[in-house]
Amino acid sequence: MDSRLSRTAVVLRLALGAALRALWLVRVTGRFRDAQAQQKAERALWAAEGRRLRIAAARQGGMLIKVGQFLSTRADVLPEEFTQELGALQDVVPPVSWGQVDAVLRQSFGARYAPDVFAEISETPTASASLAQVHRGSLADGRLVAIKVLRPGIERYVRIDLEAVRIAVAWAVRWTSWGKRFDLMAIWQELRDVTEQELDVFGEAARAERFAQNFHDDPLVSAPRVYQDLTRPGVLVMQFVEGIKPDQIGALDAAGINRKELARLLVRSYMKQWLVDGFFHADPHPGNLFVQPDGGVTYVDFGMMGEMRPADQEALRKLVRGIIAKDLDAAVEGLVELGFVRPTADLGKLRKAFGFLLDRLLGTTFYRASGPEVEAFVREIRDFLYEQPFQIPARYTFLGRALGILSGIVAGLAPGENFVRLLIEGARKYASGKLPGGGTRDVVQGVLRRVLEPFQQALRILGRLDRNELRVPIDFESLRQELARGRNALRALTFVTIGGFAALSAALVGSSLPFWRDVLVAVAIVCGFIAFSIQRKA
Repeated sequence: MDSRLSRTAVVLRLALGAALRALWLVRVTGRFRDAQAQQKAERALWAAEGRRLRIAAARQGGMLIKVGQFLSTRADVLPEEFTQELGALQDVVPPVSWGQVDAVLRQSFGARYAPDVFAEISETPTASASLAQVHRGSLADGRLVAIKVLRPGIERYVRIDLEAVRIAVAWAVRWTSWGKRFDLMAIWQELRDVTEQELDVFGEAARAERFAQNFHDDPLVSAPRVYQDLTRPGVLVMQFVEGIKPDQIGALDAAGINRKELARLLVRSYMKQWLVDGFFHADPHPGNLFVQPDGGVTYVDFGMMGEMRPADQEALRKLVRGIIAKDLDAAVEGLVELGFVRPTADLGKLRKAFGFLLDRLLGTTFYRASGPEVEAFVREIRDFLYEQPFQIPARYTFLGRALGILSGIVAGLAPGENFVRLLIEGARKYASGKLPGGGTRDVVQGVLRRVLEPFQQALRILGRLDRNELRVPIDFESLRQELARGRNALRALTFVTIGGFAALSAALVGSSLPFWRDVLVAVAIVCGFIAFSIQRKA
């Protein structure tokens, strides 16, 4: 499917089909189900749509695989049933023929690229993905190299697919409440930026060198050497890396690798990337990590890298410092500064909910309660979270992706370890940022925070009052139910009126117009049935 029309049609058919099926489920069949049955039907629909996209992406390849992988990371926007289906989407597709790769290499290096440039090159790729594939080769001095070659014509396919996705996003923003609720266009822009980043082999070479420089003083974390003089448009040449993948548990054990220490090393390396460097590997799946005999790790494939703003780094450090010091005010302040909390969120409830969550994750005592008090508090938190005070800014999509993949790897390496505890342990060294950890300064800051806390709370209340964000406790659920009953009663009355008019018209027509009499009788019966169903739901 190489034409612009056919590739665009695949994307738009998926989007339009999903929209129509959702509309039918909500507007038509949803009228005749109770709330529990409707929720079950909606979950089934989302799972089915995820399967449709996964199958279509695997069949078409190219950009659609990237779209599916990208959407699988947006659990804040999409239902779990949908993202779980897409989580199984692997960026592994059949390779292009050697003849096509040979043509690219001839154009880049000349007809005699072997042996003039490469002493040897394997015609069988060692890896094949949606945008590129990798071949093993060697230089004249015997050094092994990995030759990454973009798929011929992939830039054109990416442009076509991205434009089709943009049209689908624009439709969703214009016509659906879901599209209006989330900043889908910002999410599309990040998808576009990252994909263009992956197609830029010179940029990837620079990112690999930057990553290696960030870890130049860490003997256990490394990146392959880049051969800049051999890199061409569409062709990237790097040192060939070998090792054990972190999901090959048997091989790791046979090599005598301490898997718990390996898990700690991976987590620690990521905390440095996030808290210190502000530059991180966004695709740490097992195929991009090679464990060395000394227990170190070599990262490969720097096509998908994330970058954090200095302000976000400092906010993340504040969040981590707050968790380490059991200072919920600082932790929540970090969440707010990161943009994870909606402006209208109740920060008091958020503080309690976050503390309760940390208690359960870490076994700490941020919030002490027992018995019925705990049950009441759990209900309160559930109702609070249902209001959805959280949001994930689009710029954190790939941070979340990396975190999710990392947690899966750690679970396989060290099943008994608490992942959140490992994160905090790995962050202790870096969370202080520009401020020294511990000592007199921290004590003074803690005292000042306690002294100024009442004034800060007063200022927050005044600020929320000024912005019309101050809430008064109201039983919104009862109010919503009463409004729903009133609305349903009005709808039922409308159908009763229409049905009655149809029945009266049928009586007046009588036997003079038998066809229209039967039609009017049928309309009256249908209207009566709908009115009865609406009133029963009320």
